[in-house]
Amino acid sequence: MKKREFLLRAFIGVGCIVVFTSLIVWRQHVIRSQREQKIVSTISEWETHGKPVRIQNVAHQDMRVYEKITITPLSPTIYEGYVTKDIQERLRPGQTVYVDTDQGEREFGMIRYVDHVLDIDTGMFRVRAAFGPEVTLSKHIIVAYAHINTLKDVMRIPNEIITEEEGEFFAWTVRDGHAYRQNILLGERNGYGTVVLQGLHVGDMIVIQGQTQLSDGDKVRIVDGQEVARHIP
Repeated sequence: MKKREFLLRAFIGVGCIVVFTSLIVWRQHVIRSQREQKIVSTISEWETHGKPVRIQNVAHQDMRVYEKITITPLSPTIYEGYVTKDIQERLRPGQTVYVDTDQGEREFGMIRYVDHVLDIDTGMFRVRAAFGPEVTLSKHIIVAYAHINTLKDVMRIPNEIITEEEGEFFAWTVRDGHAYRQNILLGERNGYGTVVLQGLHVGDMIVIQGQTQLSDGDKVRIVDGQEVARHIP
C-alpha cells in the first residue's frame, strides 16, 4: 500500500514537472515568435517606407570651449584647486566658471587667481575661483568648468553621431531620401560638440538619431525622435 502511494506521488510530481517545463517552453516559443514577427514587420516597413531617422541641418555657429577643473572650498565664496601645466596655460583671471548643483541648477563664478609657480607638494599649479555669497555648494570636492575660449562661426556637430573606423571618422548624411556615410575631418572637440573642418557643408542634413541601423545608400524616412525609438526593434 505504501509503495503504491509512493509511486502515485512520484508519478504526480513528475507530471507536474513535465507540465511546468512544457509551459515554459511554450511561453518562450510565443515570445520568440512575437519578436520575429515584429522584426519581419519592421524590416518590411523599412523596405517600403525607409528606415526612420531624425536629422539636423549643418550650420555655422559659435562654440564655447570649457576646461574642467576640480576645486574645494577655502571659504564660503573662495574655492581652490590644482591643475596641470597644459590647463594652467589656458586659464586666466576673470574667466567665467560654472558648476552644476545637485538641484540641477547652474551657478556661475569667476577665476580669481592662477599661480605661475609650481606647487612643490602637488607638482601642479594652484587655481582659485570665486562665487557670490548667494551661491551654496554642498559638496566638498566640486567639478567646475572654466570658459577659456569661444570659436566663432564654426560647423559643430554632436559628439554622439560621430563614428570612428580604422582611424577615420564619419557621420551619416541624407540626400534625396537616402543615407550615406560621409568621411569628416575633425577639429576642436569637447563635451559640447565637435568642430568639423572638412567633409560637411552648411545646409547638409546629418542623421542625429537612428544611425545605428543604417547601411550606405539605405532609403530613409525623416521622423521625430519618439518615432525613431518606436520603429527600432
